[in-house]
Amino acid sequence: MQRVPLLLALASLIPTGALAAPHVTKLLPQDAGVHCSPATPCTQPTADGMVSALEYADGKKFPLQDYVNGGPNGDLFLSVSDNASYTADECNVGKPQNPCHVQSLFIGMRLPKPRNASGNFVGLEGTVSVWLDAKRGETLQLASGAHVPRDEDRRITLSYSTVKGYADTVQSKGNLGGTNGWGALAAPTEAWDTTVVVSSPASDPAHVHIEFEIKLAPSLPVGGASEPLLATVRKLGLGIEHIPVPTTSAQTVGGGRFPNRAGLSSGGTLTGNWETLEFASPTPIPLSFTMWNVGQMPDVTAWVEDGGSGEIDTVAQRIFRKEVACISEIWMAHERGELIEKVNALRAGALLPPMQAVTELNDNILQPSLFSTGLVLLSSRQILEGGVHHFPFGMCTGSDCAQAKGVLWARVATPAATAPVFVDEHDTPTLAKGTDYAEFVDVFCTHVNAGENTAGPDTTARENQFSNIKAYVQQVRQGGPLTDTVFPFDVHDAFPQGTWPSGLDRPAFLLGDLNTVGPKGVQTNVAFDQYADMVGPGLLDISTLSEFDKANTQFSEMRDLARVVSGPNSMAGGTWLSSVCTDNVVNELDAKKRLDYVLVFPAQDTLDFPAFALLNGTTASVNPHFDPTSGSEDSEGNLVQQCLSDHAMVDVTVQLARVKDVVKYNPMKKHRVEYAVKQVTDLETASGCCADWFSPRVLMIANGFTKLNTFLNINEGQTIYPNWRVHTGADSLLPDLPVGFSGAVNMTSAIWESDSGPNDHYDSTPESSAILEADDKDAHLTFFANSGVLRRVKGELTAIDWLAGVELLGSFMDGYENGITVETEGHDTATGDNARVRHYFNVKEMESP
Repeated sequence: MQRVPLLLALASLIPTGALAAPHVTKLLPQDAGVHCSPATPCTQPTADGMVSALEYADGKKFPLQDYVNGGPNGDLFLSVSDNASYTADECNVGKPQNPCHVQSLFIGMRLPKPRNASGNFVGLEGTVSVWLDAKRGETLQLASGAHVPRDEDRRITLSYSTVKGYADTVQSKGNLGGTNGWGALAAPTEAWDTTVVVSSPASDPAHVHIEFEIKLAPSLPVGGASEPLLATVRKLGLGIEHIPVPTTSAQTVGGGRFPNRAGLSSGGTLTGNWETLEFASPTPIPLSFTMWNVGQMPDVTAWVEDGGSGEIDTVAQRIFRKEVACISEIWMAHERGELIEKVNALRAGALLPPMQAVTELNDNILQPSLFSTGLVLLSSRQILEGGVHHFPFGMCTGSDCAQAKGVLWARVATPAATAPVFVDEHDTPTLAKGTDYAEFVDVFCTHVNAGENTAGPDTTARENQFSNIKAYVQQVRQGGPLTDTVFPFDVHDAFPQGTWPSGLDRPAFLLGDLNTVGPKGVQTNVAFDQYADMVGPGLLDISTLSEFDKANTQFSEMRDLARVVSGPNSMAGGTWLSSVCTDNVVNELDAKKRLDYVLVFPAQDTLDFPAFALLNGTTASVNPHFDPTSGSEDSEGNLVQQCLSDHAMVDVTVQLARVKDVVKYNPMKKHRVEYAVKQVTDLETASGCCADWFSPRVLMIANGFTKLNTFLNINEGQTIYPNWRVHTGADSLLPDLPVGFSGAVNMTSAIWESDSGPNDHYDSTPESSAILEADDKDAHLTFFANSGVLRRVKGELTAIDWLAGVELLGSFMDGYENGITVETEGHDTATGDNARVRHYFNVKEMESP
C-alpha cells in the first residue's frame, strides 16, 4: 500500500486533475562496492526473456491489474544496478551475463496467456509502453511544463506477438506538439540504450515473459542529459502499461499498469500519474521486542523465593512504555491480571493508549499454576489474533512438571497498519480509521523446561518442546485451522476458530527464556551444542538460509537478534544473573550465561519474494534492573541495590521493509467477501476474568441475499478470539459478488454474555440513544463495491441507516490485501456491560475468466 500524503495544492497553471499526488517506490540500487564480493556474489537480472523472481531479489515485486477488462493478474519486477563496476567473480557467477551490468533499470513482466474454448493456453499479443520521466525532481517541484513529457523524457513502446513471432521496439521523446505528447527522436544517439526480450518459456506455460534493461546514464545532447543514479535528486519517473490484443475464440485476459491504481492511466501524457522511483533504502517499518523473566513464584509455594526483589508494581514500571513484551514466570492468574491493570494505569497517566495482552486468567485467586504457562504477552500495537498453547502432558522434568509451560501467540499490527491513509471522499481528503490486516507480524512468547544443558532428561524434554513450538508456529502462521490430528493440542489451549490470513510470507519472532546456553558476540557455536541443535533443522529449524536470503544482498540474514549487543562490549549479553544479584552485575554480563532470546523464523522458503524482509541494522541490549528501595551498604558505605529479577531484560529493535506490493481491489473481478468478529474483550471485569460469550447474530446482506449465522457455544475469557463469521460463496448459500458489482454489502453482529439470570446484550459502539436496540449496541458496517470503500454506519432501522456513514474505515482501492479491521468500544453506563470488539472485513479476489 502506498501511504503518502495527498498533494493538496497544485500550481495554478496546471489544469485541475492534471497532476495527482505521485506515488513513491524506494528502490536501493545494487552497489557493487557495498553489496558484492567474491565471497558473497550478487545476483542480477539477465534480460533474456526468462523472468526468474529471485534474479530481482534486490528489487521489488508488484501485481498487475486491468481495471477495465478484469482478467487474471500478471506480475511486475523492478531492480536497479548502481554506477560502480562489477568483476566477473562478484556477480552473476556462472550465468550468461557475467559480470553484471551497471547503471541499469531492469523490468521483468510475467503476463497471463488467454485460454481457448477447450481451456488450453494460446498465444498472446499486445503492446507494452514504458514511460520515463528523466528530471523527476522538477516534476515533483511543479516546474512549468513538467506535468507533460518534455524533451529529456522517453517512451519505449514494445509491440509483440507470440503467435506471429515478432517483438518490435520504438523509442520516442517528449514533444508537446507531437502525437499524444510524443515525437520521433532526432537521431539514434538520443535513444536510451535498451534491451528487450520476449519469450514463452516451456517451464511456465501460463505466462509470457518480457524483460527490459534500460541504461539510466544515457548519452544525450547537451541540455538533455539525465543520469538519475548520479543526480542529486536520485529519482526517476516510471509508468508502465500493458494492453493485450483480443484473440479470437479465447478468453479475455487483463492488461496491467504501474502504478497499480485504478483511474491513473494517462496514455503516457501526464507525468504526475507515473510512479516516482526513489533510489534509496526501502521505507523502514520499526518494531521493538522485550523479553524478561521476572521470577514471580506461585503464592501456594511461599517457601520458594521469587527470582528477585521485584513485585508486580515494579515490573509494571519497567515495561509500560515497551512496544511488544514477553514476560515470563508470573505464575498466578490474579498477578497476571494485576500486571495488565497496572501497566495500563501507568500508560493512562502518561497519556498513552492501553496495551493489549494475551495471557491466561481465571476466577480463583488461589488456583495453582498447574495449567498455566506463567506468560503474559503485551503489545502497545493492536493484537489482531491471539492464542495460548501448552506443551503436551509429560513433556517436562522435575519441578517443571508442576505447571504446564507453553507458548503464547499474538498477531501484532505493525506501525504501517495504522499509518495515515487519506481517501478522497467527495473531493475532501478523509483519514481512514481502519487497520490494514496486510501489515502484521506473528510474535510468539515462550518459557521452556529448565535444568541441565548437557545430554540427559532435561535437554530431551526441552528439545521435545522446541519441536512442539516449531509445529505450533507453523500451523498458526499458515492460517489454521488448528485441527491437525497429529498435533497434540491440550484441552486448556485457546486459539481462534476457523482460518485466518497466512503469515508464512513474512518473518515471525520468538521471544523466550529458552533455558539453553548460547554464544554471545563473536563466539562461534563450537562448545554450544545444545544451542546449535535448538536453532538447527531438527528443532526450531531457523538456521538455514532461504533461497531469497541467498539471492538478495541488501537484507539481514540474522536469526538470533540479541547475540550481539550494542555498546563497547558486544559480549555483554549474558541474561542469567543468578540468585545473588546486585547492581555490580552490570559489569559482569560478558561472563554471565545467555538463556533469554529474540529469534527470527524466516519467511517460507520459496522461489518467490516474501512480503517483508528484515533490514540490516538490528540493535539489541541486555539490561538488569534494580530495586531502588532495597539494598545494603558495602564496606565503603555505598548502597548496593538488589536486582528486581535474576534474569536481565533483553531489548531488540528491528526494521522491516515491504518487498512485495499488495493486490488492490478491482471491481472488474469476481470477489468473495467475509465479515467476522475476531476479538471480544470485557471492559468491565476487574483483574480480567471471566465472561461467557456467545453471538446469536452475525449478519450479512449482499446482492439481494441475506445470511444470518449464530454462534451459541460459550467462549469463556476476558479476551476471546472467536472468529464468528459470515461470508459469500457456494458453501454459505450467499453468492459471491459478480464482475462489475456496484451495490453494497451490509454487516452487523451482536455480542452477548451468558448469565445465571437474564443474558446480557453487551454494548460495543460509542453511539447510543438509538431507537432500535441493535443500533444502540451493535456495530454496523457497509462496503460500497463500486468505490471499494468500507464504512461503519448508523444502523439498520431504516434502509438509509445502512448508508449513513459514522466512520470511514478505508478503501480497498488503496490496498488492504488481507482485509480491514476496526475496534469499537461500548459506552453503556447504565449496566456496565461494555465490550471492545475487533471487526474484520475482507474482499478476496477470485480467479476471473
